[in-house]
Amino acid sequence: MFPDLKSAEQTYYRDTGLFPIMHAVAIRADVAKDNPGLSEAVFRMYSEAKQIAYANLATTTVLRTTLPWVTEEFEETRKLMGDDYWRYGIDANRKELESVMRYTHEQGLVKKLGNYQEMFHPSTLDLLG
Repeated sequence: MFPDLKSAEQTYYRDTGLFPIMHAVAIRADVAKDNPGLSEAVFRMYSEAKQIAYANLATTTVLRTTLPWVTEEFEETRKLMGDDYWRYGIDANRKELESVMRYTHEQGLVKKLGNYQEMFHPSTLDLLG
């Protein structure tokens, strides 16, 4: 569909500031209720892992992968998207979440335009990652 996917995605990001969310972690509501600290603990665990991954990518003296241009790709990504290009947290992804909610409503996938905050455990709404 896009002959140069990378360029198309970079242009989309420059134009909108949106980087589509690729993954989400779900915890059943009954499990979160029975384990009050679980949602925050899982969030913090993933946030710590992200910081380790960032540190690994930033270390150029011992590369973690054998891709030939990994350092240049890392720097190019940071130049376009900033140091925290894998934004974690509800507020950090507000624009993306609002867009998804609007798109699903506009496309008739849901009848009512929802509030994205209702999808998340209250203890996670203000966490920063």
